[in-house]
Amino acid sequence: MFRRLWFWGWVGLLWLGIGVGTSWAHFLITVPSQGQGYGVRGQALQALVLFGHPFEGILYDLKAPKGFMLTPDGKKDTISFRRIEVRDYASGRKRFGYRVEYLPTSRGDYYLCLSAQPYLNQEEEVIWQDHMKLPLHVQVERGWENRCGFSLEIVPLTRPYGLRVGQVLRARVLLNGKPAPGLTVELEKFNGFYIPDEKLPVDAYGRINEPLITQTLLTDDQGYFVVGFPEAGWWVINVSVPAGKAPYANRTFPLVIRSGMWVYVFPNPNLPSTGFELLKGTR
Repeated sequence: MFRRLWFWGWVGLLWLGIGVGTSWAHFLITVPSQGQGYGVRGQALQALVLFGHPFEGILYDLKAPKGFMLTPDGKKDTISFRRIEVRDYASGRKRFGYRVEYLPTSRGDYYLCLSAQPYLNQEEEVIWQDHMKLPLHVQVERGWENRCGFSLEIVPLTRPYGLRVGQVLRARVLLNGKPAPGLTVELEKFNGFYIPDEKLPVDAYGRINEPLITQTLLTDDQGYFVVGFPEAGWWVINVSVPAGKAPYANRTFPLVIRSGMWVYVFPNPNLPSTGFELLKGTR
């Protein structure tokens, strides 16, 4: 199936039976427990892996994913997943997620690279195969250009950490190692708490303003795109491509490959003047 991904990806774009719009705003939520994506050599890094709507804070059960830690030298370190329970306030039910812990032994830039088990979206009657990566900066800028090696991957051309409000990130989407033009890229903020429907932003007609929740754009003819960040916090950038069909529970469904990256955006620092004006009195 995956060997046919390139062919079926572009055929699928022409197939009217599949859409890749913002109604699919379920994502792998992959954020550190603390540290805003930064770490220190010799101190354990922790990340939570959940599944749901980042903006609204709605969660679903997640089956055990697979993955590895990509080191600054490009090596793949083994990681383990510990299942945890989290509360979904929308349904009042407990959901299953996972915690990852990793001890960085060298300074540089790491990537937590994850692949979820195929997920059947029953409302859309489509199977998602999700990939996600999380950059983790450990003291020294070295290795953030490394790739996880997903069949569909977002490759940042802007350093994916140390970002702040108003800054833009430039990246390229590769499908089987080749530029992927015309694909839909989604951008959504993780608020970190549950927001019921009546508290969500609405449009002029009183309907939930979904375009305000999930931003979308297209890759250009060489697979490049640029996104900006209007608020501080964790943001997910996600791209998807139809990839033919796949079996699931004795049936066959359309398959969509999705791949994303989480980044943290800092607020702009408010630095008061110290009185030491560098240009004052220059001649």
